Amino acid sequence: MWVSVLGHVERDNFDRASGCGEWTVRELVDHVAGGADRTAILLRGGTSDDTATTRGLDYIGDDAVGSFWSQEHLMREAAANADLSAPVDYRLGERSGEALMQIRVLELVLHSKDLADANGDTWDPPADLVEFLLGTGSTVIEEFRAFGAVGPELPVAEDATPGERLLAFAGRASR
Repeated sequence: MWVSVLGHVERDNFDRASGCGEWTVRELVDHVAGGADRTAILLRGGTSDDTATTRGLDYIGDDAVGSFWSQEHLMREAAANADLSAPVDYRLGERSGEALMQIRVLELVLHSKDLADANGDTWDPPADLVEFLLGTGSTVIEEFRAFGAVGPELPVAEDATPGERLLAFAGRASR
């Protein structure tokens, strides 16, 4: 989802609002690319302090899509070589590498909505992905809620789409 929406971003639109708080499109894309690097650092045994030093780095340079993929491939390589049952020193507390990967999936799905809003694109995540995030991934959302990273759960219509249900659970309006 993220990659298809990212492919619609024009460089001229980097300064416009992203749909994610105060971030511009450029800041959002940079955050997601940097998230891949921070995930890889943790999966390789780094600490949350190690990841803190990466905040503020420019991950995307002149090629948002290419730079995203460079970081994403490094993160996937780290995941393939990691013991995902082993604990990692995540900034919100120790968790397994598997839980860290769930955070990554959630980040990509929710931020694809932000980028779709900025692009004027539709956002319709696959129902099975939403069910995973509302099931297994719901713990991650609740932990983020306790930390203040997502808002309180919002009411949702009985006939809501899977994507609308996910957004409501994550404290986001479907706009």
